[in-house]
Amino acid sequence: MLERMETGAGEIAGFRFDGDMTTKDYNGVLIPALEEAGGTHPVFRILFSIVNFHGWKPRGNWEALKDWPGMEKVDRITIVGGEKWEEWMNYLPGLFVGFVGIDVRYFSSEHLNDALDWLREPIAAEEAALKPG
Repeated sequence: MLERMETGAGEIAGFRFDGDMTTKDYNGVLIPALEEAGGTHPVFRILFSIVNFHGWKPRGNWEALKDWPGMEKVDRITIVGGEKWEEWMNYLPGLFVGFVGIDVRYFSSEHLNDALDWLREPIAAEEAALKPG
């Protein structure tokens, strides 16, 4: 199950992930939220807070995310996981490989605030637009 998660920043699309990501989650929650963020921000970021991990299917919804046309607007993704996050990462060696030009970082659940701080750092494209002339 995937549900939106409040991040306190419009340029950060946050999600709480528990179990498997279904096609309904992908098409009904993830993609609409990403399209919303991409529609209002030239560059945006993604937070996945993973509570449980029940599996990953190659060429499934996670793989489809890599091909989503709006990914060119994403510059950072952070994955926050519980105590067993290192254990389930063994099952996902290539999950976020292939996101060209996207900085992906992993944080344990006790460092959720650090993950959000990293995501909230100024976006280079926005900083450049604010500089005079």
